[in-house]
Amino acid sequence: YRNSLILSEPQPVILVDHNERSQAVEGIEFARVIEIVDHHRLGGLQTNEPIFIRQEPVGCTATIIANMYWHRNIAIPKNIAGILLSAILSDTVLFKSPTSTEKDRVTAEQLAVIAELNMQEHGMALLKAGSSLNRQSPADTIRQDLKEFKLGNLRVSISQVYVMDSGELASKIDPLQKELESLRVQEGYDLALLMVTDILLESTELLATGSPLKLINYAFEIEPQASGTYHLPGVLSRKKQMIPPLGRAAQELR
Repeated sequence: YRNSLILSEPQPVILVDHNERSQAVEGIEFARVIEIVDHHRLGGLQTNEPIFIRQEPVGCTATIIANMYWHRNIAIPKNIAGILLSAILSDTVLFKSPTSTEKDRVTAEQLAVIAELNMQEHGMALLKAGSSLNRQSPADTIRQDLKEFKLGNLRVSISQVYVMDSGELASKIDPLQKELESLRVQEGYDLALLMVTDILLESTELLATGSPLKLINYAFEIEPQASGTYHLPGVLSRKKQMIPPLGRAAQELR
């Protein structure tokens, strides 16, 4: 399918859960973007014609999609309801994330009824299943949830992984740091960051490589710990708690 995007006849594409060119599929510049369904910041993507945009400040794009079903009086199948519910619980970190809204919670409750799932039990099982650093290689940990951002003149990658016990990180810092630097050099990023977010403690240990690292010091008024990581208490959201302060710092320091 990716190859079909570079054919002479532009292929119609709907961007879901992203709108920035740097996060889109390779060859997106040759495609015809006809719709965007998203909950992130607008990243400056240009189109050649007016398009439909469903952009809402909610915690998860799945919240928007579920309500699009209901707005059109289309019943959501049980299996699809389970998938949408899982996405909401994951994206909002069981509603602990500051990005979560009442609309996310109400939508999730309705989806849980359709999917015949206990929302709390399913959410904890879901987060636990994806939280261990021990089941993945450093490369997989960094690349499984990576997003690229343009902050001022800087190209920055920010990855995020969730853990239920931040003690898992201690023995993984060096290999993760080496893999992060390898990624940065390979992809040409100025900065490469990895958020290791403890769900239970509601805090993040931030690994960083590249330059300028003073961007992090300036954005969060913090110095690195002896381990080289940055401790960010209360920080769970990449979108709401990482990007805005880093963006402001990039503008002020340039």
